[in-house]
Amino acid sequence: MKNLTLPNTLTVLRIIAVPVFVISVLAENKWLPVFIFAFCILTDFFDGMLARVMKKRTQLGALLDPIADKFLLISSFIVFAALKKIPLWIPIVVITKDIIVFLGWWLRFHITGNSVVSPTFFGKATTVLEMVVIFSILINIFPRTINTIIYLMLFVIIISTLNYTFSGIKEIEKK
Repeated sequence: MKNLTLPNTLTVLRIIAVPVFVISVLAENKWLPVFIFAFCILTDFFDGMLARVMKKRTQLGALLDPIADKFLLISSFIVFAALKKIPLWIPIVVITKDIIVFLGWWLRFHITGNSVVSPTFFGKATTVLEMVVIFSILINIFPRTINTIIYLMLFVIIISTLNYTFSGIKEIEKK
């Protein structure tokens, strides 16, 4: 089980935690979703750091880590929209961004043969801001503050999506 490293185990635990998180939010449990989400954020940070420090980067980890992030973030936004804690357009924007980036990756891969996507500053900033928005909703901070963070997140989503799109176009044009 060469791929079952500590970093990959943390990623798998994060994936398993997502349904528990969703159920706890839907059950309107006050603190359990906060702790589960904090666990997910911490394991997301530590799995990447440990993979680098321990020199345990694997293809499985490179595949599972972004899937775990998307599973957690998209599920969170959908649940919060269903509970009317955020408007429906927010998960639509987040999901649309992920679809555009995935389709761009797929197209680039089929044209160039390159499957590697290096995370950019704006890509990482998008993920962090999405996590901050969700955490802010969970701890019920002031609505104006949440709205400000949401609009900042949306701005960074646009920049990130354009960044990935233009870099993919450049790589395809070189081919």
